[in-house]
Amino acid sequence: MTFPDVDTLRLCSMLSSSAFGFVFCVLWLRDRAATHFVYWALSSFVYVGVLYAFTAAPRGSLAAFSLIYAVLGLTQVLPVAGALALEGERAWRRWMVVPVASAVLGHVLPAALGALDWAPRSESLQSVCDAAGLAISMGVSGYVLAFGPGARRTVGRRLAGLAMLGYLPGYILSISGAFFDVPGRDLVALLALLSDQVLLGVLNLALLAIPVEQVQRKLRNAALRDPLTGCWNRAGLEQVAARFLLPGATIIAIDVDHFKAINDRHGHAAGDEVLVALGREAGALAETHGGQAARLGGDEFLVLLPARCCDPSFFMGLLHERLKGSGALADLWSVSMGLAAVEADDRRIDDVIVRADRSLYEAKARR
Repeated sequence: MTFPDVDTLRLCSMLSSSAFGFVFCVLWLRDRAATHFVYWALSSFVYVGVLYAFTAAPRGSLAAFSLIYAVLGLTQVLPVAGALALEGERAWRRWMVVPVASAVLGHVLPAALGALDWAPRSESLQSVCDAAGLAISMGVSGYVLAFGPGARRTVGRRLAGLAMLGYLPGYILSISGAFFDVPGRDLVALLALLSDQVLLGVLNLALLAIPVEQVQRKLRNAALRDPLTGCWNRAGLEQVAARFLLPGATIIAIDVDHFKAINDRHGHAAGDEVLVALGREAGALAETHGGQAARLGGDEFLVLLPARCCDPSFFMGLLHERLKGSGALADLWSVSMGLAAVEADDRRIDDVIVRADRSLYEAKARR
């Protein structure tokens, strides 16, 4: 079996990267606010320029090739910057200096060692350092993309990061080849470009999937979440309820006392503020205990707690304390709560909700 030569592989990578860059540009032209496409298009087109520069730069020019390696490191940062921009976060971070610097230092290191007479310059040493610098550059960027904050929200982002990490075996083989005297001065380029033929497509297709997943997530939230409080609505409750239909789980029904009077005296904006505060505090506290919060409508809320949770009465006490410090007219309103435990013969979550409602109204009657 004969491998394609480096020039052929380079041309294939340039054509593939150009095609994806064109796609990113077209998508950006349709929505100028989608700046993540700009970062991804730059990554593709700049990579094409880097591949061409490797053939055009004068051999032996340390300055020229150091600049090329710096730009190559930048192309590995741009996909991450685009993903961050898409999530509404700051695109440029301090750590992004590391991928660029490591790519440059990997190329410069043999010359520096030779100038200090610490090691003789050789093609093997140059290959090892080039591969090591690029491996660090790709590894850092790929790791942040695959496992950094926000990565769990989309499969596309994790897949894109894993595609970048997929280049590492090629760089490791390049380093091993230098130690074992594998012939060929372009071993680093050969293995990297071979990796391109599979991973470049995976990387860019995964990037394209990220905004699609984000839109799907927003549509799902719009269908299943209450727009005012962010809690599950009735449809969302049906999606999560099955996880709590287990003996020992608990449902807490919550109702704002004299909610109509709050609206009448302070206005509907104040009433909305109360509902937002209740939904926020109940949802946050429920999630810390492995539970969920839902708004059934009006001022009626539910908290679903798993069997492994703390004592439900203790949870209710914690929620009362949090609501007192919520700041949303906290001294002017209060809530009543009722709870019901899921029993072994319960087959529908609605049966448990009915018992929790009954407990709630018994609590309101005692106030």
